[in-house]
Amino acid sequence: MPEVSSTGFIWLPQTTYPIYKITVEKDGVEEDITSRTVSIEIEDGVNEIIGRFSFELWNFNNQYVNKWTGTEIVRFYADRATSATTLRFRGRIEKLSYTRDKLRATGRSEALNFMNLTVSQDFDNQECSQILTSLVANYRPDATFTTSNISVTTTNLTLSWINKPFWDAANELTIASGFDIYLDANKSFNFFKSGTRDNDNEAVVHDQNLIEVREFAEDINLVSNKIVVYGANIDGIQTLYTTEDFNSQGLYGIREQIINDDNILSETQANELANFKLQKSKDPTIVGEVKGVFCPTIQPGQNIRISSPRDNIQPGLYNIVSYKHEIGEAKYFTTIRISKEPRGVSHILKRMIEETNKQKQTSSNPFGMKFSYNFLFNSDSGTHSGTEITSGVLKPTGTTGTWTSPAKEHSYN
Repeated sequence: MPEVSSTGFIWLPQTTYPIYKITVEKDGVEEDITSRTVSIEIEDGVNEIIGRFSFELWNFNNQYVNKWTGTEIVRFYADRATSATTLRFRGRIEKLSYTRDKLRATGRSEALNFMNLTVSQDFDNQECSQILTSLVANYRPDATFTTSNISVTTTNLTLSWINKPFWDAANELTIASGFDIYLDANKSFNFFKSGTRDNDNEAVVHDQNLIEVREFAEDINLVSNKIVVYGANIDGIQTLYTTEDFNSQGLYGIREQIINDDNILSETQANELANFKLQKSKDPTIVGEVKGVFCPTIQPGQNIRISSPRDNIQPGLYNIVSYKHEIGEAKYFTTIRISKEPRGVSHILKRMIEETNKQKQTSSNPFGMKFSYNFLFNSDSGTHSGTEITSGVLKPTGTTGTWTSPAKEHSYN
């Protein structure tokens, strides 16, 4: 028989030492506070995860009291070099507290600028990257937020959003397209196919820089191996479809999931949805966390090489869902939340999102107006020209007429 070979990798220890720098900018002046920090935490991730940070400084003689008041820009630089020059994270101070000769500052990434924005907009069969670019252009708080790192998808969507939180809208685009999204340290939106970005500078490898494995395992609680879909009632007959995986049931027992969706109108639709759900859930999802020595160059959504055979983590590329740097006294760590498989894409998910977003409301505010000026015609007002108001009704006194409402001014356009 011919020999069977397979490719692998041997990770060579890094010859360069990780280095970092943290600064605070106020009134246009960026101050390096690295040497004064007691501890630093930086956390970021893709999609629904909003980056956050915290740091502590010695505050002897109250030297930092009232120095910062909030909204100051915090920048975190990290590299494998002689100096830290690459910006990896940027955020804004939100809270300052003083305890036992220390100042503690906490805040979130610049993505928080979009946290309280709501989207009211319609899109008809438009490609996902175009939708996201339009959202950023219309709702960004200033022109410094850019879209140069938004990649084109192969998914078109028809959507109707009414007062939808910005990040909820953005996450619907990622679900439908199989892409990931995050706002990077340069205030640029990154939108890219999940699992397509590799980090070749970092790895977490057993017997080298791996410190701890936390709950990295197949989670059978998420297994569903019998899917029952109840669709719409049509002429008193309900659409019903069931699919199951007997091999999975033999391993994990029968785990049933019921789906009720009145948008399912035919057996074909029910079949597609049931089989899609079964393929996604019949096997356990491999998720977990690994903790290693500080990995300075990682970014959200990248693939990183990890191995720990003793913890049943076979050598390979794993997708970074989120990461957390911890730097301080006796701490120089990075904890990475990972998934073995990046998210996929299916026309089933696309259709479900479109159905959910169909206009079902009798009233809306698609242009984001701030006021309404309503007339119930329960009293006579305005200027008449061939019109009259009688019994709560505006009507012409002849064939046609014109009525002009009283003027009302607001301080907004």
